[in-house]
Amino acid sequence: MKVEDCIVVVERRTAGGCIDLAFVFARQFAAPLLKLTAWFAVPSVLLSWLVADSRGRDVLLPSLVIFGLFCMLASAAIVTAIGPQVFGVPVTTKAALRLLFSRLPAYVMAGTLARTTGLCLMVPLLFVMAWCGHLPEVLFLERTPLNEVSRRLSTLCRHGGYARNLNRLLTLTVFWAVFSFGVFLILDLSSGTLFQRPIFFGTIAPGPDMRSAFASQLVDDAVVVTALQVSLWLTFPVMRLAWFFCYLDQRIRNECWDLELQFRIEAVRLEEQLT
Repeated sequence: MKVEDCIVVVERRTAGGCIDLAFVFARQFAAPLLKLTAWFAVPSVLLSWLVADSRGRDVLLPSLVIFGLFCMLASAAIVTAIGPQVFGVPVTTKAALRLLFSRLPAYVMAGTLARTTGLCLMVPLLFVMAWCGHLPEVLFLERTPLNEVSRRLSTLCRHGGYARNLNRLLTLTVFWAVFSFGVFLILDLSSGTLFQRPIFFGTIAPGPDMRSAFASQLVDDAVVVTALQVSLWLTFPVMRLAWFFCYLDQRIRNECWDLELQFRIEAVRLEEQLT
């Protein structure tokens, strides 16, 4: 992959600009993205449903744990597929999965270690992900050796990079929550209109205990929890693409990719003139 072959404009972007570009790429590569996401979304949803159905109550937390695990894998898979595409190298879903599995043990170990360390130190996940959130890009695109990953992640966080990552993660999290809630509402309304069986809203009659009833349903109802996870999966590719473009922006700001690109293009032009 060469920076001069990048099919997007190499320039600094805000979080909003990264989200806009993510929608463009999601539309352009909708079929492979949906196919790749389905490899992880389907088993995640099915496993969550089985666990929820067997437990009967307190199903929200196990569902979130299952979603987090498969989400970590899907994140790397999307990076291995879209990353080369951005640099003009077409990659099939099969090739992306093969690349993912080539370094899967190292990725799972590093990702789990970072999250577990943050949990043990009682550090909010957002603060941990601001440092290690670009682990898939570092491992699978840059092909950084495992013993150099920590140093590379720290390098990306220099010169205000950590604060920038933290602010952007907060923005993307809010965007993802609102986007997913909108999809959940569509699923709920569609179920109520087509099958006369609303998922969440409209299932509880107004009354003094309505708030506690809603909270109980959100935690204990397998259908509601499964619908929430489906909503998160449907919106996840756009969110992950936006975070990938935040990585590109981080490299542009920290490593002057835009200047490097101009120098390489000029070198190619001069070489063509001399031959």
